[in-house]
Amino acid sequence: MLKRLEPLSKISRAASLALVAGFLLFQSLTANAQQANNPTSPTDNSTAASPTNSSASGINIPAPPPPSALSPDAAQLGKQLEEEATRAQAAPPIAPPGGQIATPAQAQAAADAMQAQREQEHIVKSFDRAEKGLLPLSVDQIRDFMRRIENIQKGSQPPSGGPPKPDIRTATLSLDPGVDPPVVNLVAGYVTTITMIDSTGEPWPIKDVGVGGNFEISPTAAGSHVIRVIPLTRFGTGNISIILSELSTPIILRLSAGGPAVDMRYDARVPKIGPNGKMPIIGRPRLEAGDETIMMLLDNAPPSDAKRMKVSGLDARTMAWTLNGHVYIRTPLSLLSPAWDASASSADGMTVYQIGDAPVLLMSDNGAMVRARLLRDDDHDK
Repeated sequence: MLKRLEPLSKISRAASLALVAGFLLFQSLTANAQQANNPTSPTDNSTAASPTNSSASGINIPAPPPPSALSPDAAQLGKQLEEEATRAQAAPPIAPPGGQIATPAQAQAAADAMQAQREQEHIVKSFDRAEKGLLPLSVDQIRDFMRRIENIQKGSQPPSGGPPKPDIRTATLSLDPGVDPPVVNLVAGYVTTITMIDSTGEPWPIKDVGVGGNFEISPTAAGSHVIRVIPLTRFGTGNISIILSELSTPIILRLSAGGPAVDMRYDARVPKIGPNGKMPIIGRPRLEAGDETIMMLLDNAPPSDAKRMKVSGLDARTMAWTLNGHVYIRTPLSLLSPAWDASASSADGMTVYQIGDAPVLLMSDNGAMVRARLLRDDDHDK
């Protein structure tokens, strides 16, 4: 059996040596081609005879043995192969073009640095492309665009005529039958506050409230004299019924939404003395609902033919007018002298007195008596 396998081992050894010889022959042919491309003089034989071949980049490449140096003997050929392998392992590291030999760690670090630089450049370019794609407008163009949007939004807000004119009114109610109830102006998006006061300006407590129409009544505390009304539609009409404490007659007010004006506060005065009213020491003529002049002055809206008078000795809160032979004083103070013919007070503590022609006034400011003088001055006409 061993005799039969011996020829096979010889054949296998011969094939291996043939492969090695072919590899060395390929290296020799490669070296000859590189030497042929080297721009040196044809007569210079020193390069061909040199054991090493220098490429154009300066890298030293060991030259393989010439083909004639290969031994035809298999044992000798194997020995030459081992010598070439030992020489290749002992060769120094390949140097870069600069001449400095780079270790594998340095080469890896250089490669990582180059990769990081390429990634950073890619991030910067991507950000620039995204910025130009998402925000192509300049700052001035964006601001102009926002101004146009704001103007469109302002123009689209109801009502079409612009914001309503705010008013604060005081009205004296009439409890007589056959008299049209007063109208309270409302606008969607605004809250109208209705206050109930008596003839002395004191709050009149509310027992119950009923509303008709598309309006919302905000709840108030028990015994309060304030009602808050909010319209739920841009246009609409309705009414509100108010039951006051110790008053058998209900108070009726009409509600109207969608007009050019809105009553921010509506002081509804009942021409009677309420539960919290202050009884006068000396009886005076009772204020009736027809006293339009006093109500206009109480709202600080005097008639056009009223003449303004100058008041000295008091601050600007006290004003005076003369109309049809009467003098009207609008002041937060209490008038002591002269005697007044009629008076009306509002919920904010302001009072209008109707008196005769008197040049001097005596008034009480929180218990302190003050003196004021009335002077006619055409420069203060209204």
